[in-house]
Amino acid sequence: MSTLTIAGAGPLAVALAQRRAGARVISPRAVTEPTWWRADLTSIPEAEVALAGTKTLVVLARSRGAPARLTQAATDDLDRLLADSLGRAAKRVGVTHVVLFACGADDVRVPLLRASGVPLSVLHGGGPDPVAQLEALIDRGPGADVSTEAYRAERAPVVPRDDLLVCSVQRFGRPAGWSAEQVARAYLQWLPGKFPTVRTSTVGATSAITAFGTRALVLREAPGRSEPDSFVLEVADGALSKNGAARFEFRVLLDQTTAMVALVGFEPTLPFPLYHVTQAFMHERIMKRFGAFLADQR
Repeated sequence: MSTLTIAGAGPLAVALAQRRAGARVISPRAVTEPTWWRADLTSIPEAEVALAGTKTLVVLARSRGAPARLTQAATDDLDRLLADSLGRAAKRVGVTHVVLFACGADDVRVPLLRASGVPLSVLHGGGPDPVAQLEALIDRGPGADVSTEAYRAERAPVVPRDDLLVCSVQRFGRPAGWSAEQVARAYLQWLPGKFPTVRTSTVGATSAITAFGTRALVLREAPGRSEPDSFVLEVADGALSKNGAARFEFRVLLDQTTAMVALVGFEPTLPFPLYHVTQAFMHERIMKRFGAFLADQR
């Protein structure tokens, strides 16, 4: 396996991979090159598998637009989730150096990657040849930050993933000391109290959400995928779910002050236009109210 991995599949990633023979590229989108890997970079376990054997990680991946057919998420929040997953995965697999091409002075990925504890080098600006600047940082080793004039990049159109229908991510303040599992359990206990037509029940590792007397969603703890800062439920069944493969994750970010809830890969049984204005609208409304509940616990 390559010891140099590039996260991202834009023009800069392609150019850097061409200059660094044997580099591996990981991307959430379909890949065709033999050294390119496809992985959901917002998932900690998938990021870990993709980074196995890596010593230097170059982070060029960021959210430049809607990654799914329906995206309920701020771009910065998608970037936070991605950086948190990559930072955790890099630490666990033994990455010794992360190089990041920062997008602006307030790039939200920088503090999260620093919080991972893996030595970080940051390129600001990029200048006329950002690939050469990135190569210099790779060769220089950990701990160097470089600022140059801005890089003028052509904006390519962002095409949503063909296999990702729904991506919904919300960010909240974390109640002090709460684990990701505590946030998830609080959600399941809070939900019926705010919406009288909704009931929840938990038996072992499975929780069911009933709405208007219908078993709407069945959530199952994903074996081996949860930890104190990441509690993962699979949408396993229910009248509102079609594919049974969605990830419903409660995350405490590396900054230890931020909680996130992510619904990724959900496929509704409702026709998509109807889902957009009914179930998706209700999910967003519920999450906003849950955020207000969490704020009261701080």
